Amino acid sequence: MKRLTLTKEWLLACLACLPIATLTGQSIKRSNIPAPAFEVTGSIYPWDVHDEGIDLLLDNMTSIAGVNSVYLIAVMHQEHRPFNNDNLPGTFTFIHNPARSFWDAEDSRAYFKPQLDLYGKIKPLMSSQDWLTNTDWLKLVLDKAHARGLRAGVEVSHTYIPVEVLNAHPECKQRDINNQSVDRPCTNHPDVREYLVTLYGDLAKNYDVDYIQTCMLLFSRSDEPTKGGSCFCDACKHKAKSMGFDLEAAMPILKDNPHAEPQLTNWRNFRKSCTTDIYKAVTDRIHQENPRIDFRLNDLNDRTSGLTLEDLKNNINSVHLSTHTEQNGYQKTDRKSRILTTKYFMGNDIPIIPGVPTRLLTTPEIIKSSIKISVDNGAKGIGIKHYDGSTYSNLRAVRNGLSEAGVSGFSPVLGMEVENMDLSGFSADKFLIEPCVQTTGTGTASSTFGNATGLYNAIVSYADQKGGQGTLTLYVAGKPKASWKLTEDVDCWRRKTIPNLKINKGDEIKLVGVANGSETVRVDFIEFIPQTITAKAR
Repeated sequence: MKRLTLTKEWLLACLACLPIATLTGQSIKRSNIPAPAFEVTGSIYPWDVHDEGIDLLLDNMTSIAGVNSVYLIAVMHQEHRPFNNDNLPGTFTFIHNPARSFWDAEDSRAYFKPQLDLYGKIKPLMSSQDWLTNTDWLKLVLDKAHARGLRAGVEVSHTYIPVEVLNAHPECKQRDINNQSVDRPCTNHPDVREYLVTLYGDLAKNYDVDYIQTCMLLFSRSDEPTKGGSCFCDACKHKAKSMGFDLEAAMPILKDNPHAEPQLTNWRNFRKSCTTDIYKAVTDRIHQENPRIDFRLNDLNDRTSGLTLEDLKNNINSVHLSTHTEQNGYQKTDRKSRILTTKYFMGNDIPIIPGVPTRLLTTPEIIKSSIKISVDNGAKGIGIKHYDGSTYSNLRAVRNGLSEAGVSGFSPVLGMEVENMDLSGFSADKFLIEPCVQTTGTGTASSTFGNATGLYNAIVSYADQKGGQGTLTLYVAGKPKASWKLTEDVDCWRRKTIPNLKINKGDEIKLVGVANGSETVRVDFIEFIPQTITAKAR
Protein backbone atom coordinates (compact mmCIF):
# COMPACT_ATOMS: atom_id res chain seq x y z
CA MET A 1 0.00 0.00 0.00
CA LYS A 2 2.81 2.36 0.85
CA ARG A 3 4.42 1.73 -2.52
CA LEU A 4 1.15 2.49 -4.34
CA THR A 5 0.74 5.74 -2.40
CA LEU A 6 4.24 6.86 -3.29
CA THR A 7 3.63 6.07 -6.94
CA LYS A 8 0.50 8.23 -6.93
CA GLU A 9 2.35 11.10 -5.29
CA TRP A 10 5.18 10.76 -7.78
CA LEU A 11 2.74 10.80 -10.72
CA LEU A 12 0.92 13.84 -9.35
CA ALA A 13 4.22 15.66 -8.88
CA CYS A 14 5.22 14.87 -12.46
CA LEU A 15 1.87 16.05 -13.79
CA ALA A 16 2.18 19.25 -11.82
CA CYS A 17 5.46 19.96 -13.60
CA LEU A 18 3.97 19.55 -17.06
CA PRO A 19 3.25 22.75 -19.01
CA ILE A 20 -0.39 23.77 -18.98
CA ALA A 21 -0.40 23.59 -22.78
CA THR A 22 0.24 19.83 -22.58
CA LEU A 23 -2.58 19.25 -20.13
CA THR A 24 -5.09 21.22 -22.15
CA GLY A 25 -4.00 19.83 -25.51
CA GLN A 26 -2.80 23.26 -26.62
CA SER A 27 0.79 23.27 -27.75
CA ILE A 28 1.08 26.97 -28.60
CA LYS A 29 1.19 30.17 -26.66
CA ARG A 30 -2.08 32.07 -26.81
CA SER A 31 -2.08 35.84 -27.16
CA ASN A 32 -5.83 36.20 -26.47
CA ILE A 33 -6.12 39.69 -27.89
CA PRO A 34 -9.46 41.06 -26.66
CA ALA A 35 -12.09 42.25 -29.09
CA PRO A 36 -11.94 46.04 -29.63
CA ALA A 37 -14.89 48.12 -28.47
CA PHE A 38 -15.62 48.65 -32.17
CA GLU A 39 -13.95 46.11 -34.45
CA VAL A 40 -12.76 47.07 -37.92
CA THR A 41 -11.79 43.85 -39.66
CA GLY A 42 -9.92 43.37 -42.90
CA SER A 43 -9.35 40.22 -44.92
CA ILE A 44 -5.93 39.21 -46.22
CA TYR A 45 -5.07 36.74 -48.97
CA PRO A 46 -1.77 34.84 -49.12
CA TRP A 47 -0.80 36.36 -52.49
CA ASP A 48 -1.35 39.84 -51.03
CA VAL A 49 1.10 39.05 -48.25
CA HIS A 50 3.61 37.54 -50.68
CA ASP A 51 3.45 40.43 -53.14
CA GLU A 52 3.07 43.51 -50.93
CA GLY A 53 4.76 42.21 -47.78
CA ILE A 54 2.93 41.76 -44.51
CA ASP A 55 4.45 44.83 -42.84
CA LEU A 56 3.50 47.24 -45.63
CA LEU A 57 0.10 45.61 -45.94
CA LEU A 58 -0.63 46.03 -42.21
CA ASP A 59 0.77 49.57 -42.28
CA ASN A 60 -1.70 50.49 -45.01
CA MET A 61 -4.70 48.76 -43.45
CA THR A 62 -4.18 50.20 -39.98
CA SER A 63 -2.98 53.71 -40.80
CA ILE A 64 -5.24 54.47 -43.76
CA ALA A 65 -8.45 52.66 -42.80
CA GLY A 66 -8.11 52.26 -39.03
CA VAL A 67 -8.21 48.46 -39.14
CA ASN A 68 -7.74 46.86 -35.71
CA SER A 69 -8.47 43.23 -36.65
CA VAL A 70 -7.27 41.11 -39.58
CA TYR A 71 -7.95 37.60 -40.79
CA LEU A 72 -6.33 35.37 -43.39
CA ILE A 73 -8.46 33.47 -45.87
CA ALA A 74 -6.72 30.16 -45.13
CA VAL A 75 -9.00 27.97 -47.24
CA MET A 76 -10.05 29.92 -50.32
CA HIS A 77 -12.57 28.98 -52.99
CA GLN A 78 -11.80 29.21 -56.69
CA GLU A 79 -12.22 32.81 -57.79
CA HIS A 80 -10.69 35.51 -59.95
CA ARG A 81 -9.16 38.26 -57.84
CA PRO A 82 -9.89 41.08 -57.65
CA PHE A 83 -13.53 40.12 -57.62
CA ASN A 84 -15.98 41.26 -60.32
CA ASN A 85 -18.50 38.43 -60.65
CA ASP A 86 -21.28 40.92 -61.36
CA ASN A 87 -19.52 41.96 -64.59
CA LEU A 88 -19.69 45.60 -63.60
CA PRO A 89 -18.43 48.10 -66.19
CA GLY A 90 -14.76 48.92 -65.99
CA THR A 91 -11.38 47.25 -65.78
CA PHE A 92 -10.67 46.04 -62.26
CA THR A 93 -7.17 44.94 -61.31
CA PHE A 94 -5.12 45.00 -58.11
CA ILE A 95 -4.66 48.60 -57.00
CA HIS A 96 -1.45 48.48 -54.97
CA ASN A 97 0.09 45.09 -55.76
CA PRO A 98 3.60 45.55 -57.23
CA ALA A 99 3.91 41.97 -58.50
CA ARG A 100 0.75 41.17 -60.48
CA SER A 101 -2.48 42.72 -61.78
CA PHE A 102 -4.72 39.80 -60.81
CA TRP A 103 -4.66 36.28 -59.43
CA ASP A 104 -6.89 33.28 -60.13
CA ALA A 105 -7.26 31.50 -56.81
CA GLU A 106 -7.10 27.72 -56.99
CA ASP A 107 -10.02 25.59 -55.86
CA SER A 108 -10.23 25.27 -52.07
CA ARG A 109 -6.51 25.12 -51.30
CA ALA A 110 -5.10 25.33 -47.78
CA TYR A 111 -2.66 28.16 -47.08
CA PHE A 112 -1.57 26.95 -43.66
CA LYS A 113 0.38 23.88 -42.51
CA PRO A 114 -2.19 21.21 -41.64
CA GLN A 115 -1.35 18.56 -39.05
CA LEU A 116 -2.02 15.75 -41.51
CA ASP A 117 -2.02 12.93 -38.96
CA LEU A 118 -5.24 14.37 -37.52
CA TYR A 119 -7.17 13.78 -40.75
CA GLY A 120 -8.85 10.66 -42.07
CA LYS A 121 -9.54 9.66 -45.67
CA ILE A 122 -9.88 13.26 -46.89
CA LYS A 123 -6.92 15.56 -46.31
CA PRO A 124 -6.33 19.24 -47.13
CA LEU A 125 -4.94 19.96 -50.59
CA MET A 126 -2.13 22.50 -50.83
CA SER A 127 -1.45 24.94 -53.64
CA SER A 128 0.33 23.76 -56.77
CA GLN A 129 2.47 26.91 -56.53
CA ASP A 130 5.65 26.41 -54.50
CA TRP A 131 5.73 30.05 -53.46
CA LEU A 132 2.30 29.61 -51.86
CA THR A 133 3.00 26.19 -50.34
CA ASN A 134 6.41 26.78 -48.79
CA THR A 135 5.25 29.42 -46.31
CA ASP A 136 2.82 29.07 -43.42
CA TRP A 137 0.86 32.19 -44.33
CA LEU A 138 -1.53 31.87 -41.41
CA LYS A 139 1.22 31.81 -38.79
CA LEU A 140 2.98 34.71 -40.50
CA VAL A 141 -0.15 36.88 -40.45
CA LEU A 142 -1.10 35.93 -36.88
CA ASP A 143 2.37 36.60 -35.50
CA LYS A 144 2.76 39.94 -37.26
CA ALA A 145 -0.75 41.11 -36.36
CA HIS A 146 -0.47 40.11 -32.71
CA ALA A 147 2.91 41.84 -32.43
CA ARG A 148 1.05 45.06 -33.30
CA GLY A 149 -1.73 44.38 -30.79
CA LEU A 150 -4.23 43.60 -33.53
CA ARG A 151 -6.88 40.96 -33.17
CA ALA A 152 -6.25 38.21 -35.69
CA GLY A 153 -8.26 35.33 -37.09
CA VAL A 154 -8.80 32.95 -39.97
CA GLU A 155 -11.57 32.23 -42.46
CA VAL A 156 -12.64 29.03 -44.18
CA SER A 157 -14.38 30.30 -47.30
CA HIS A 158 -17.33 28.99 -49.32
CA THR A 159 -15.91 25.68 -50.48
CA TYR A 160 -13.62 23.63 -48.27
CA ILE A 161 -12.91 20.49 -50.35
CA PRO A 162 -11.56 20.83 -53.92
CA VAL A 163 -13.64 19.28 -56.70
CA GLU A 164 -10.67 17.13 -57.74
CA VAL A 165 -10.67 15.58 -54.27
CA LEU A 166 -14.42 15.02 -54.48
CA ASN A 167 -13.97 13.37 -57.87
CA ALA A 168 -11.65 10.89 -56.18
CA HIS A 169 -14.35 10.28 -53.55
CA PRO A 170 -17.63 10.52 -55.50
CA GLU A 171 -19.52 8.91 -52.63
CA CYS A 172 -18.94 12.15 -50.70
CA LYS A 173 -20.75 14.33 -53.26
CA GLN A 174 -24.25 15.67 -52.84
CA ARG A 175 -26.94 14.37 -55.18
CA ASP A 176 -30.08 15.92 -56.56
CA ILE A 177 -33.49 14.26 -56.59
CA ASN A 178 -32.63 12.56 -59.92
CA ASN A 179 -29.50 11.01 -58.40
CA GLN A 180 -27.21 13.31 -60.37
CA SER A 181 -24.06 14.23 -58.46
CA VAL A 182 -23.37 17.83 -57.43
CA ASP A 183 -19.82 19.16 -57.08
CA ARG A 184 -20.35 19.91 -53.42
CA PRO A 185 -19.54 17.69 -50.42
CA CYS A 186 -22.35 16.34 -48.26
CA THR A 187 -21.71 16.90 -44.56
CA ASN A 188 -23.87 13.90 -43.73
CA HIS A 189 -21.23 11.60 -45.23
CA PRO A 190 -18.98 10.42 -42.36
CA ASP A 191 -15.75 11.18 -44.24
CA VAL A 192 -16.82 14.75 -45.06
CA ARG A 193 -18.02 15.30 -41.52
CA GLU A 194 -14.76 13.99 -40.09
CA TYR A 195 -12.74 16.20 -42.42
CA LEU A 196 -14.71 19.34 -41.66
CA VAL A 197 -14.61 18.93 -37.89
CA THR A 198 -10.91 18.06 -38.03
CA LEU A 199 -10.14 21.08 -40.21
CA TYR A 200 -11.58 23.50 -37.68
CA GLY A 201 -10.04 21.57 -34.82
CA ASP A 202 -6.64 21.78 -36.52
CA LEU A 203 -6.91 25.56 -36.88
CA ALA A 204 -8.05 25.95 -33.27
CA LYS A 205 -5.43 23.61 -31.82
CA ASN A 206 -2.34 24.61 -33.74
CA TYR A 207 -2.78 28.33 -34.39
CA ASP A 208 -3.05 31.36 -32.16
CA VAL A 209 -6.35 32.54 -33.62
CA ASP A 210 -8.64 34.93 -31.79
CA TYR A 211 -11.56 34.07 -34.05
CA ILE A 212 -12.48 31.59 -36.75
CA GLN A 213 -14.85 32.85 -39.43
CA THR A 214 -16.68 30.87 -42.07
CA CYS A 215 -19.09 31.36 -44.93
CA MET A 216 -19.33 27.69 -45.89
CA LEU A 217 -21.70 26.65 -48.63
CA LEU A 218 -23.36 23.50 -47.31
CA PHE A 219 -26.60 22.42 -48.99
CA SER A 220 -27.40 23.96 -52.37
CA ARG A 221 -28.86 27.44 -52.36
CA SER A 222 -32.28 26.17 -53.35
CA ASP A 223 -34.97 24.63 -51.17
CA GLU A 224 -37.00 23.48 -54.19
CA PRO A 225 -36.51 19.69 -54.50
CA THR A 226 -36.89 19.61 -58.30
CA LYS A 227 -35.04 22.89 -58.97
CA GLY A 228 -31.54 22.13 -57.82
CA GLY A 229 -32.30 21.44 -54.18
CA SER A 230 -30.01 18.94 -52.45
CA CYS A 231 -29.24 16.56 -50.91
CA PHE A 232 -30.69 13.10 -51.68
CA CYS A 233 -27.53 10.98 -51.34
CA ASP A 234 -27.33 7.67 -49.50
CA ALA A 235 -25.76 9.32 -46.47
CA CYS A 236 -28.72 11.74 -46.27
CA LYS A 237 -31.20 8.87 -46.59
CA HIS A 238 -29.49 7.09 -43.72
CA LYS A 239 -29.31 10.25 -41.60
CA ALA A 240 -32.95 11.12 -42.29
CA LYS A 241 -34.13 7.64 -41.29
CA SER A 242 -32.28 7.95 -37.97
CA MET A 243 -34.21 11.19 -37.41
CA GLY A 244 -37.59 9.59 -38.20
CA PHE A 245 -37.96 10.91 -41.75
CA ASP A 246 -38.13 8.44 -44.65
CA LEU A 247 -36.37 10.50 -47.31
CA GLU A 248 -36.23 7.65 -49.81
CA ALA A 249 -40.01 7.22 -49.65
CA ALA A 250 -40.54 10.98 -49.99
CA MET A 251 -38.44 11.30 -53.14
CA PRO A 252 -40.89 9.85 -55.73
CA ILE A 253 -43.70 11.88 -54.19
CA LEU A 254 -41.69 15.11 -54.42
CA LYS A 255 -40.69 14.27 -57.99
CA ASP A 256 -44.33 13.99 -58.92
CA ASN A 257 -45.40 17.00 -56.87
CA PRO A 258 -42.57 19.18 -55.49
CA HIS A 259 -45.08 20.94 -53.20
CA ALA A 260 -46.41 17.75 -51.62
CA GLU A 261 -46.94 17.91 -47.87
CA PRO A 262 -45.73 16.89 -45.41
CA GLN A 263 -42.83 15.64 -47.56
CA LEU A 264 -41.65 19.13 -48.63
CA THR A 265 -41.69 20.55 -45.11
CA ASN A 266 -40.06 17.43 -43.71
CA TRP A 267 -37.28 17.61 -46.29
CA ARG A 268 -36.65 21.32 -45.66
CA ASN A 269 -36.63 20.78 -41.91
CA PHE A 270 -34.22 17.89 -42.38
CA ARG A 271 -31.79 20.20 -44.21
CA LYS A 272 -32.08 22.79 -41.44
CA SER A 273 -31.45 20.19 -38.75
CA CYS A 274 -28.41 18.82 -40.57
CA THR A 275 -26.94 22.30 -41.07
CA THR A 276 -27.41 23.15 -37.40
CA ASP A 277 -25.93 19.78 -36.44
CA ILE A 278 -22.70 20.20 -38.43
CA TYR A 279 -22.20 23.76 -37.18
CA LYS A 280 -22.64 22.50 -33.62
CA ALA A 281 -20.09 19.73 -34.24
CA VAL A 282 -17.62 22.28 -35.65
CA THR A 283 -18.04 24.81 -32.85
CA ASP A 284 -17.88 22.12 -30.18
CA ARG A 285 -14.55 20.96 -31.59
CA ILE A 286 -13.20 24.52 -31.79
CA HIS A 287 -14.12 25.27 -28.21
CA GLN A 288 -12.84 21.90 -27.04
CA GLU A 289 -9.43 23.01 -28.28
CA ASN A 290 -9.74 26.58 -27.01
CA PRO A 291 -12.92 27.91 -25.34
CA ARG A 292 -11.78 31.51 -25.87
CA ILE A 293 -11.87 31.37 -29.67
CA ASP A 294 -14.67 33.45 -31.16
CA PHE A 295 -16.62 31.46 -33.76
CA ARG A 296 -17.85 34.01 -36.29
CA LEU A 297 -20.48 33.23 -38.89
CA ASN A 298 -20.04 35.07 -42.18
CA ASP A 299 -23.74 35.19 -43.00
CA LEU A 300 -24.56 35.21 -46.72
CA ASN A 301 -28.26 35.84 -46.00
CA ASP A 302 -29.31 32.68 -47.83
CA ARG A 303 -31.97 30.89 -45.81
CA THR A 304 -32.81 28.52 -48.68
CA SER A 305 -29.59 26.60 -47.96
CA GLY A 306 -30.77 25.34 -44.57
CA LEU A 307 -28.97 27.90 -42.41
CA THR A 308 -31.23 28.97 -39.53
CA LEU A 309 -29.86 31.70 -37.28
CA GLU A 310 -32.22 31.07 -34.38
CA ASP A 311 -31.21 27.41 -34.22
CA LEU A 312 -27.51 28.32 -34.20
CA LYS A 313 -27.78 31.08 -31.62
CA ASN A 314 -25.97 29.13 -28.90
CA ASN A 315 -23.10 28.11 -31.20
CA ILE A 316 -22.17 31.51 -32.65
CA ASN A 317 -20.08 34.17 -30.86
CA SER A 318 -20.40 36.90 -33.50
CA VAL A 319 -21.91 37.46 -36.94
CA HIS A 320 -20.25 39.08 -39.94
CA LEU A 321 -22.78 40.16 -42.55
CA SER A 322 -21.83 39.90 -46.21
CA THR A 323 -23.51 43.16 -47.15
CA HIS A 324 -21.89 43.98 -50.47
CA THR A 325 -24.62 45.59 -52.56
CA GLU A 326 -23.01 49.03 -52.45
CA GLN A 327 -20.13 47.79 -54.59
CA ASN A 328 -22.50 48.19 -57.53
CA GLY A 329 -22.31 51.93 -57.04
CA TYR A 330 -25.54 52.65 -55.18
CA GLN A 331 -26.99 52.39 -51.67
CA LYS A 332 -29.80 49.91 -51.05
CA THR A 333 -32.04 49.71 -48.00
CA ASP A 334 -31.10 46.13 -47.10
CA ARG A 335 -28.19 47.10 -44.82
CA LYS A 336 -30.46 48.31 -42.04
CA SER A 337 -32.90 45.41 -42.39
CA ARG A 338 -30.08 42.83 -42.42
CA ILE A 339 -28.67 44.18 -39.16
CA LEU A 340 -32.05 44.40 -37.45
CA THR A 341 -33.12 40.94 -38.65
CA THR A 342 -29.91 39.41 -37.32
CA LYS A 343 -30.41 41.17 -33.97
CA TYR A 344 -33.98 39.85 -33.87
CA PHE A 345 -32.81 36.25 -34.14
CA MET A 346 -29.52 36.48 -32.23
CA GLY A 347 -30.35 39.00 -29.50
CA ASN A 348 -28.31 41.98 -28.36
CA ASP A 349 -25.41 40.01 -26.87
CA ILE A 350 -24.03 38.70 -30.18
CA PRO A 351 -21.83 41.33 -31.91
CA ILE A 352 -22.90 42.09 -35.47
CA ILE A 353 -20.18 43.19 -37.89
CA PRO A 354 -21.55 44.21 -41.31
CA GLY A 355 -19.26 44.24 -44.31
CA VAL A 356 -18.63 47.58 -46.03
CA PRO A 357 -17.46 47.20 -49.65
CA THR A 358 -14.46 49.35 -50.57
CA ARG A 359 -14.03 47.96 -54.11
CA LEU A 360 -15.51 48.10 -57.61
CA LEU A 361 -17.98 51.00 -58.03
CA THR A 362 -18.19 52.02 -54.37
CA THR A 363 -17.48 55.68 -53.64
CA PRO A 364 -16.22 57.38 -50.46
CA GLU A 365 -19.68 58.90 -49.98
CA ILE A 366 -21.34 55.46 -50.14
CA ILE A 367 -18.78 54.03 -47.72
CA LYS A 368 -19.40 56.75 -45.15
CA SER A 369 -23.16 56.36 -45.52
CA SER A 370 -22.86 52.57 -45.08
CA ILE A 371 -20.82 53.02 -41.92
CA LYS A 372 -23.31 55.49 -40.45
CA ILE A 373 -26.24 53.15 -41.14
CA SER A 374 -24.33 50.29 -39.53
CA VAL A 375 -23.39 52.28 -36.43
CA ASP A 376 -26.85 53.84 -36.02
CA ASN A 377 -28.46 50.39 -36.05
CA GLY A 378 -26.28 48.81 -33.41
CA ALA A 379 -23.35 47.23 -35.30
CA LYS A 380 -20.33 46.48 -33.10
CA GLY A 381 -17.89 46.73 -35.96
CA ILE A 382 -17.49 46.70 -39.74
CA GLY A 383 -15.57 44.55 -42.20
CA ILE A 384 -13.59 46.01 -45.12
CA LYS A 385 -14.51 44.19 -48.33
CA HIS A 386 -11.79 43.78 -49.60
CA TYR A 387 -8.32 45.30 -49.33
CA ASP A 388 -6.97 43.76 -52.54
CA GLY A 389 -9.39 45.72 -54.74
CA SER A 390 -9.62 48.89 -52.63
CA THR A 391 -8.36 52.30 -53.66
CA TYR A 392 -6.53 54.38 -51.08
CA SER A 393 -9.32 56.96 -51.28
CA ASN A 394 -11.94 54.35 -50.35
CA LEU A 395 -9.78 53.10 -47.49
CA ARG A 396 -9.45 56.68 -46.23
CA ALA A 397 -13.22 56.96 -46.37
CA VAL A 398 -13.46 54.14 -43.83
CA ARG A 399 -11.57 56.07 -41.16
CA ASN A 400 -13.34 59.31 -42.06
CA GLY A 401 -16.70 57.55 -41.94
CA LEU A 402 -16.02 56.05 -38.53
CA SER A 403 -15.03 59.47 -37.21
CA GLU A 404 -18.09 61.16 -38.70
CA ALA A 405 -20.34 58.44 -37.28
CA GLY A 406 -18.99 59.24 -33.81
CA VAL A 407 -17.19 55.96 -33.20
CA SER A 408 -14.74 56.49 -30.34
CA GLY A 409 -11.06 56.06 -31.12
CA PHE A 410 -11.14 56.87 -34.82
CA SER A 411 -9.79 60.21 -35.99
CA PRO A 412 -10.24 61.56 -39.52
CA VAL A 413 -7.43 61.44 -42.04
CA LEU A 414 -5.58 64.78 -42.18
CA GLY A 415 -4.51 65.66 -45.67
CA MET A 416 -5.09 67.17 -49.07
CA GLU A 417 -6.76 65.65 -52.11
CA VAL A 418 -4.32 66.73 -54.80
CA GLU A 419 -7.14 67.18 -57.32
CA ASN A 420 -8.59 69.84 -54.97
CA MET A 421 -5.33 71.81 -54.70
CA ASP A 422 -4.37 74.75 -56.94
CA LEU A 423 -3.12 73.07 -60.08
CA SER A 424 -0.81 74.13 -62.88
CA GLY A 425 0.22 71.61 -65.51
CA PHE A 426 -1.79 68.87 -63.82
CA SER A 427 -5.18 67.69 -65.16
CA ALA A 428 -7.89 65.44 -63.72
CA ASP A 429 -7.37 61.75 -64.38
CA LYS A 430 -8.09 58.25 -63.10
CA PHE A 431 -5.65 55.36 -62.74
CA LEU A 432 -6.74 51.87 -61.61
CA ILE A 433 -10.15 53.38 -60.69
CA GLU A 434 -8.45 55.89 -58.35
CA PRO A 435 -9.30 59.55 -59.10
CA CYS A 436 -6.11 61.58 -59.34
CA VAL A 437 -4.27 64.22 -61.36
CA GLN A 438 -1.58 63.67 -63.99
CA THR A 439 0.97 65.61 -65.97
CA THR A 440 2.75 64.69 -69.20
CA GLY A 441 5.30 67.45 -68.60
CA THR A 442 5.68 69.43 -65.39
CA GLY A 443 2.81 69.80 -62.96
CA THR A 444 2.47 71.82 -59.76
CA ALA A 445 -0.13 71.36 -57.00
CA SER A 446 -0.17 73.83 -54.11
CA SER A 447 -2.32 74.62 -51.10
CA THR A 448 -2.16 76.29 -47.70
CA PHE A 449 -1.60 74.09 -44.64
CA GLY A 450 -4.61 74.60 -42.41
CA ASN A 451 -3.79 72.32 -39.51
CA ALA A 452 -2.04 73.26 -36.28
CA THR A 453 1.65 74.06 -36.28
CA GLY A 454 3.65 70.97 -35.41
CA LEU A 455 5.80 68.05 -36.47
CA TYR A 456 4.30 65.77 -39.14
CA ASN A 457 5.05 62.78 -41.30
CA ALA A 458 3.87 63.54 -44.82
CA ILE A 459 2.75 60.60 -46.98
CA VAL A 460 2.28 61.10 -50.73
CA SER A 461 0.12 58.64 -52.67
CA TYR A 462 1.31 58.35 -56.27
CA ALA A 463 1.40 55.92 -59.20
CA ASP A 464 4.67 54.40 -60.40
CA GLN A 465 4.35 53.15 -63.96
CA LYS A 466 6.57 51.55 -66.55
CA GLY A 467 8.01 53.39 -69.51
CA GLY A 468 9.90 56.12 -67.72
CA GLN A 469 11.19 57.46 -64.42
CA GLY A 470 9.42 60.64 -63.46
CA THR A 471 10.20 62.74 -60.41
CA LEU A 472 8.16 64.08 -57.49
CA THR A 473 9.32 66.85 -55.14
CA LEU A 474 7.59 68.03 -51.97
CA TYR A 475 8.07 71.63 -50.80
CA VAL A 476 7.07 73.17 -47.46
CA ALA A 477 7.07 76.97 -47.25
CA GLY A 478 9.10 77.16 -50.45
CA LYS A 479 11.81 74.75 -49.28
CA PRO A 480 12.29 71.31 -50.89
CA LYS A 481 11.86 68.59 -48.26
CA ALA A 482 12.04 65.44 -50.38
CA SER A 483 12.56 64.50 -54.01
CA TRP A 484 12.35 61.00 -55.42
CA LYS A 485 12.37 59.28 -58.78
CA LEU A 486 9.60 56.87 -59.76
CA THR A 487 11.93 53.97 -60.42
CA GLU A 488 9.96 50.92 -59.25
CA ASP A 489 8.09 50.54 -62.58
CA VAL A 490 5.35 48.48 -60.89
CA ASP A 491 2.23 49.92 -62.57
CA CYS A 492 0.34 50.41 -59.30
CA TRP A 493 -0.23 52.88 -56.50
CA ARG A 494 2.49 53.50 -53.91
CA ARG A 495 2.99 55.67 -50.80
CA LYS A 496 6.07 57.67 -49.95
CA THR A 497 6.67 58.77 -46.34
CA ILE A 498 8.66 61.95 -45.63
CA PRO A 499 9.22 61.93 -41.87
CA ASN A 500 9.45 64.66 -39.24
CA LEU A 501 8.51 67.79 -41.16
CA LYS A 502 8.09 70.99 -39.14
CA ILE A 503 5.03 72.64 -40.69
CA ASN A 504 3.45 75.89 -39.55
CA LYS A 505 -0.18 76.69 -39.97
CA GLY A 506 -0.43 78.82 -43.12
CA ASP A 507 2.67 77.32 -44.80
CA GLU A 508 2.43 76.60 -48.51
CA ILE A 509 2.48 72.89 -49.36
CA LYS A 510 3.61 72.32 -52.93
CA LEU A 511 4.08 69.14 -54.93
CA VAL A 512 5.92 69.26 -58.26
CA GLY A 513 5.83 66.35 -60.69
CA VAL A 514 8.04 65.98 -63.75
CA ALA A 515 7.13 63.30 -66.29
CA ASN A 516 9.72 61.21 -68.09
CA GLY A 517 9.50 59.07 -71.20
CA SER A 518 6.05 57.56 -71.58
CA GLU A 519 5.43 57.68 -67.82
CA THR A 520 3.09 60.44 -66.80
CA VAL A 521 3.23 61.53 -63.15
CA ARG A 522 0.01 60.73 -61.29
CA VAL A 523 -0.65 61.76 -57.68
CA ASP A 524 -3.70 61.40 -55.47
CA PHE A 525 -3.27 62.57 -51.87
CA ILE A 526 -0.89 64.09 -49.32
CA GLU A 527 -1.53 62.86 -45.79
CA PHE A 528 -0.14 64.50 -42.64
CA ILE A 529 0.35 62.40 -39.52
CA PRO A 530 1.14 64.33 -36.31
CA GLN A 531 4.34 63.27 -34.53
CA THR A 532 5.65 63.83 -31.03
CA ILE A 533 7.67 67.02 -30.69
CA THR A 534 10.67 65.04 -29.38
CA ALA A 535 11.44 63.81 -32.92
CA LYS A 536 14.07 65.77 -34.87
CA ALA A 537 12.53 68.06 -37.46
CA ARG A 538 13.73 68.20 -41.07
